[in-house]
Amino acid sequence: MDTDTTEKLRRLAFTPMRTQPPNATRPILEQAAKEIEVVDGDKVVHYLWGEGERRILLVHGWAGNAGHLTVLADALARAGCAVVVADLPGHGESEGTESSVIHFARAVEAAHERFGPFHAVVAHSMGAAATTYAMSRGVALKQAVFVNPVSSYTSLWRRSGEVMRVTPEAIGLVRSRAEDWLGVSFDAIEPALAAREFTSGLLVVHDENDPESPITDSEALVAAWGRAELMRVRDLGHTKVLRDEAVVGRVVGFLTAREADEQAPTR
Repeated sequence: MDTDTTEKLRRLAFTPMRTQPPNATRPILEQAAKEIEVVDGDKVVHYLWGEGERRILLVHGWAGNAGHLTVLADALARAGCAVVVADLPGHGESEGTESSVIHFARAVEAAHERFGPFHAVVAHSMGAAATTYAMSRGVALKQAVFVNPVSSYTSLWRRSGEVMRVTPEAIGLVRSRAEDWLGVSFDAIEPALAAREFTSGLLVVHDENDPESPITDSEALVAAWGRAELMRVRDLGHTKVLRDEAVVGRVVGFLTAREADEQAPTR
């Protein structure tokens, strides 16, 4: 594969499709206060709900937006939490054309600096991988909740090759070029590898049949994390799970339990 083709595939892999907030959640999104911060030169839009000492950041996934998390945001605000949700770089109303897990993580770090410190982060899909990376870089949390998380870059790149219909050798070249672009080694920042250093509480919610993120990767993440538990669900898909009543109730309960107040912020 020549250099131009490799670069074209890299841009394709890191250019997210912009999606609109679900119609059902727009009224909740419209109730939020809106603030704009500049992260790496681009405007990032933040939505804020609720008041309270317990501050929680919600992080959407690839090709997502804040609207996908508004049911959770509303429930947490009603439970007495101050909630922040960002349209991450290249997504929703925020600026940017290309994005990545590193762009996501920098936005998490910036939100933590501007609106935190956060008691916890609730992250979906790629947002979970970004949160893990941000934690490895010093974002201290008492708790985290990951919903259908991307828990392995190895699996992610394999699926990316299948989606783009290129050979494993070709996707390996694209991955190498992406590492040069981002200045990271994906092997070195594998979520399960970073998780060995974390002692904060973690709840992982994962659909057993999620077509975008295999539950086996989450099982490995939970095993590496230590203070972690896995909630298995079925037939909720990759994003519908974010609006499921039982899942929302479990997440709110996990983040507002009294024992959570006794945990010290940690990675």
